Amino acid sequence: MKVEMVNVDELKISEWAATYILRPDLLTLAISLTEYGFVQPILVRKSNNEIIDGNQRFLLATRNPHIKEKIGGLIPVHYVDCNSAEAMMMHLQMNRGRGTLQVRRVSNIIRKLSLSKAYGTKDFSRLLSMKMDELELLLDGTLIKMRKIPQHTYSRAWVPIEVPAGEEKPVTIERPPNPDR
Repeated sequence: MKVEMVNVDELKISEWAATYILRPDLLTLAISLTEYGFVQPILVRKSNNEIIDGNQRFLLATRNPHIKEKIGGLIPVHYVDCNSAEAMMMHLQMNRGRGTLQVRRVSNIIRKLSLSKAYGTKDFSRLLSMKMDELELLLDGTLIKMRKIPQHTYSRAWVPIEVPAGEEKPVTIERPPNPDR
């Protein structure tokens, strides 16, 4: 693997990045970068300097004064010659295993990849270990599994009451008999 030292100003986070680190974990990462520096290069798309993997390390390197001082403005980078769809798939594969993806953004990437026709259903299953129901939710974008509503029995509280036009009456709120409630 060829690693180059690159000025942080040359790199950019992709608009589709789906990673997020909770604050305690981000602080731990900051401590690690301050103490040890970059022990792993940032993965970057060669054609446009878009970060595929290492967004949080990059952000810390550009925003944290201790890390900025430690690295002197240079980050180890491994360039990958790939197209946009391949970059998105790499991002998902690398981060899915670490559990650092935001579901809404993953859904957006999956839909983009699906529309690009670069990957099909079998590819998502094979490359991301996705089952069909998970893929369907991500492609749909609702992220909530829909139930077969007509097949369920609901209490009367869920049945809407329709009032014929012209017969609307003011709504009164029932109060419990105990004044403390």
